[in-house]
Amino acid sequence: MANPPLGNWFPPSRLTRFIFKLLRDRRGSIALIFGLMLIPLVLAAGVGIDYARAVQFKAQLQAATDDAALAGASAYVASGTAGQALGTTAATNYMNKAIAALPANNGVSFTVTPGTTSSSGSVTAFQMTVTATATFPTTLMAIYKPTLTITTTATANNPIVNASFNTGGFVSYACDTNEVYWYIVPQGGGVPPASAMNLLWSNNSASPPSTATFQVAASQQIGFAIENITGARPASLGGCNYGNNGYGAHPGDAQWLYSSLQPPTMDYTTAPGGASTGSHATGFPTSQDCSLIVEEGTTSHGSTSFASPPQGNCYSSNGRNENYNSTNYQGTMTGDTCCNTTTQTMATQMTNAAPSCSQLAGNTYQYDWNDNGGNFDTYNYGNDMQYSFSCSGGTSGSGSGNGTTTSGVTLTN
Repeated sequence: MANPPLGNWFPPSRLTRFIFKLLRDRRGSIALIFGLMLIPLVLAAGVGIDYARAVQFKAQLQAATDDAALAGASAYVASGTAGQALGTTAATNYMNKAIAALPANNGVSFTVTPGTTSSSGSVTAFQMTVTATATFPTTLMAIYKPTLTITTTATANNPIVNASFNTGGFVSYACDTNEVYWYIVPQGGGVPPASAMNLLWSNNSASPPSTATFQVAASQQIGFAIENITGARPASLGGCNYGNNGYGAHPGDAQWLYSSLQPPTMDYTTAPGGASTGSHATGFPTSQDCSLIVEEGTTSHGSTSFASPPQGNCYSSNGRNENYNSTNYQGTMTGDTCCNTTTQTMATQMTNAAPSCSQLAGNTYQYDWNDNGGNFDTYNYGNDMQYSFSCSGGTSGSGSGNGTTTSGVTLTN
């Protein structure tokens, strides 16, 4: 049976009214519009969330590259492939550890590039550049962009600065031969290699130099060593053979004191490089500092002055049970004994005993040495050797060597 015409169900007048009524009906339109708008709203929210995540990730990656560049530049302290390798290794090791601590990602690759900056044909700074690229996964954005590529870069400079050694008006009256060396402190500590030693001053000369200047990277730790040879100074220069010293060292025996060790006499029978000196000395203080006091200078109107170094006392790690010199009623030292207590410790008396130029921050320090010689140890700091040490150059990370203050390793971008 054929279906009746539509008009039989809805006469024309009723059909027309139904259509217009349907068109005028607004019920449910909000839900329809919201449904249509939901997709772009979700995408917009996803973009915002993923963008915020990406910004936070990039900040963490940038911090990692900054610190890696600083670590690499700090370790890059010498020209040539050996210096570059030290800096590159330090930066690489830092980045590998930093990457492991980053939020979830699809992989990070990086490059480490050593270099130098120059002025007038001279190297003024060692430079380390680290560039990292990360693939960062998105969440709601993944519908149309599943990953983002994030790149960061950082460059750090380790300026080359001038280090200055100055004995001022010091005159040696020691019977022993005393020689002063500077050296780069070994990364692992301990006694420096023989190749690291650089002679600065010797009282075994009628006219020893009063000043010396050498160039180092601002981050390099610089140590000083005293080689003390018992009774070996020629009589023509003021020396004398007084027999064995208070610790049993025979005439001609050599003892070494290193400012990078605490105390400096820790390895007094070990020469640079690790060989034994064969000294007969026994009993040198190896748990107390009886050898070196370092003083910060006070500068006024362009002149630097230092307080008189304390005398007659050793210094321990806790300021207790320290050797000292007793005195008679005239104030003359009569011999060393034990045990005293002071408010100063070995660490405070040896502050900046083996500093980098950046640690000195433009200040000048005086080194007052006692060579642990004589028939008894007088603990007379500054009597056996005294000199000042300061650094200049490297202002604002330029490493020009022409400034009056010293900056440390700095980021340049």
